[in-house]
Amino acid sequence: MLIAGKCPPEPDALAAAADRGFEAVELYLERHHLEPVEETIDAVTSSDVRIVSVHTPHVPLAEREYLDRTDRLATACDAYVVFHSRFVNHVDTADVEALDLRSPYGYENKTGVSARHLRHMVLRPGHDLVLDVAHLFMAEREYLDELESLLVEYGDRIEVIHLCDSTPVQDGLAFGAGDIDMTATARLLDRHFEGIVVLEVMPDDQRAALEAFAATQSNDLSRMIAIGD
Repeated sequence: MLIAGKCPPEPDALAAAADRGFEAVELYLERHHLEPVEETIDAVTSSDVRIVSVHTPHVPLAEREYLDRTDRLATACDAYVVFHSRFVNHVDTADVEALDLRSPYGYENKTGVSARHLRHMVLRPGHDLVLDVAHLFMAEREYLDELESLLVEYGDRIEVIHLCDSTPVQDGLAFGAGDIDMTATARLLDRHFEGIVVLEVMPDDQRAALEAFAATQSNDLSRMIAIGD
């Protein structure tokens, strides 16, 4: 398992991630980061942190140029694309597939979307899923059972997991600030997941999140590459 942080593709943010001890991050993009995309590619490829995943900007499919530039950025970094936009729903996967992205990508489950919907609209049709634990928690009372079921049934199509704490109405919280059972969640990931876990907490909370996550793992930590301090 590889643990990564998250930051925008800006030199100062990338340097700050490296200073905190992170060797890998997921990039969070806004439109201006892709204007022009060549400058962003230069910034991230010359930084001291490895880019393992790239989150699409929140744009509608009509603004295809930004999605194409995201794909170009991810290709330059040999990174995975997290396809997630507040303007695109899981029923729109056929339109997304028509974009013909070059980079490997998966659809992030949206806030409150049920596991049943994900199975029918994303996984059973053969697409990859970026599994956001907080979003699943907000949708499912038995979120731990659903998390384990998804990992066991479809683990070969889940490359990236997003992890933060959450209440039923607010996600993006520091570990311990919400209602997710982080100990049980981390242990499930330890048993069933070998991909990338992105800690989606604020930069000031990254150290505590990583320490808390590592503390809940089994004694055999050789399977986890803890990237961060």
